[in-house]
Amino acid sequence: MAKATEKGFRKDNLKPFFNQVALSVLPDKRQDTPFIVQTENKVKKCDTLKELLDYPDDTEVLQTWPGSKRSDVFTFSVKAIREHVNKGE
Repeated sequence: MAKATEKGFRKDNLKPFFNQVALSVLPDKRQDTPFIVQTENKVKKCDTLKELLDYPDDTEVLQTWPGSKRSDVFTFSVKAIREHVNKGE
């Protein structure tokens, strides 16, 4: 199975992304754009933050920040979003 490549994915400016997209919905409520996780040789969809936080820290995650003229795809680890949630930012 092909592994997600870094080209075209954003890793910068995660704090605004987390606040305005990934954490804008209650942890057990369905996200507008799902989290896509890659584990071993499988790609899975997580609809809630609660589901996502059940994965190990080193799990790769993709999520789209939809815009009116373009959408950006952000990539991050479960560890990064877990740390952001725990800081309460």
